[in-house]
Amino acid sequence: MLFSLLLCSLVCTQVLGNQANGPIHWAVLVAGSSGWENYRHQADVCHAYQLLLRNKIPPSNIITMMYDDVARNPHNCYPGQLFNDYKHRDVYRGVQVDYRRDEVTPETFLRVLLGDPELKKAGKKVLESGPEDNVFIFFTDHGAQNLLAFPYAELHARELQETLKKMYEQNRYKNMVLYIEACYSGSMFENLLPTNMSIFVTTAANAHESSWASFCNDPKIHTCLADEYSYTWMSDSETHDLNYWTLDDQFQFVKRHVPSSHVMEYGDKKLSNMPVASFQAGGKRSLPDNEQSVATKDSRPAIQAHLVHLMHQVKSANSPDEMERAHRHLHRALEVPEVAQELRKLDQLCKQGYEVEKIVQVIFDVCS
Repeated sequence: MLFSLLLCSLVCTQVLGNQANGPIHWAVLVAGSSGWENYRHQADVCHAYQLLLRNKIPPSNIITMMYDDVARNPHNCYPGQLFNDYKHRDVYRGVQVDYRRDEVTPETFLRVLLGDPELKKAGKKVLESGPEDNVFIFFTDHGAQNLLAFPYAELHARELQETLKKMYEQNRYKNMVLYIEACYSGSMFENLLPTNMSIFVTTAANAHESSWASFCNDPKIHTCLADEYSYTWMSDSETHDLNYWTLDDQFQFVKRHVPSSHVMEYGDKKLSNMPVASFQAGGKRSLPDNEQSVATKDSRPAIQAHLVHLMHQVKSANSPDEMERAHRHLHRALEVPEVAQELRKLDQLCKQGYEVEKIVQVIFDVCS
């Protein structure tokens, strides 16, 4: 009995010592949008959560921010589930959402990154990484020049850069990687992010273009299920041994498989030679063959993806009340009253048999 206890003590001490001396993996996952038409952003984050969990990053080290109004949304014909592609594999189950609803703000996000003591005192999870730890940040939502959107506010490039600089000065990480899914996402880093802070970034688009949504023709869900860049990097991580697959390997793969926008890289590009496992942990591919991701399809520019759902609402309206609700939704989504006033004409086009996607494409072509 004494020998068993001694052996256990030695083994436990070695394990704990290895954990204490080696880098700890931390991840921050953010879906910055709300509303059914932005389904894909929360599905992206949930997919990323499941990936990191399978790769043995503990839930205590994954901080998740999302509005969490989609899985149980009245429009969801699969209550309590979220899908990131047409295979309809639930990615929502088991996800621990640390910040939801009104907590999803730029201010809270930045406080989380800086390990804010007041948040921690309030029982909220914050980034507690140190000088030997690696940090992975994944953000998905809408964007514009020099800003990323949150449900009721925006995160500006200057604010993000100041926070990253503080993290560097406070030794809050050894190496950090950011994957950013948003239109114009390159503008958050182009000519702004130093190359000497051990931060490597890839973005879904350059500083002047839209990113792309994907899986936009689901016959039951009627909204886009994923973002092209986000789904592609996760698919790549699920199909390679991440101990030997580098960040540059992943960047090049995503760049090849996202043809509609320019996937970009910024910051300290020496980090791109590091294995993906240094940030997403894990090793060999994390999904069996019968569960592998599929190639993205039915893609739309992200700046018009929300119209897919709205036009389906128009097409399925069966009463004046439903039409009025669709009118308000379109008004709020586009903030263009003149377009909302043409809703009844659009409804007539739907009833005449014109395909929703073609109507959306015509609107986009004219406006662009």
